[in-house]
Amino acid sequence: MNIIFRHPDLSAHEAGCLLADGGLPPADPYGSYIDVFCECHRYTAPKILMNGTDIAWPAGWTPDMAADWRKQKGILPLV
Repeated sequence: MNIIFRHPDLSAHEAGCLLADGGLPPADPYGSYIDVFCECHRYTAPKILMNGTDIAWPAGWTPDMAADWRKQKGILPLV
């Protein structure tokens, strides 16, 4: 079985974030997107990354808030 590791683009974290290279961000079970949660995210709205499905969430957002936002915007995994 081939395993493909997708890392979010470099704009997923603020410059100087010590967690930018630390570990695998939470991904959906189908491998169609990555959610990046980090306290370095100072913006107030979700930041859609370059592939159009990975998202860096504002500091303080939870996975439940992210799932609700994805449903509202129609950015869901293709199943």
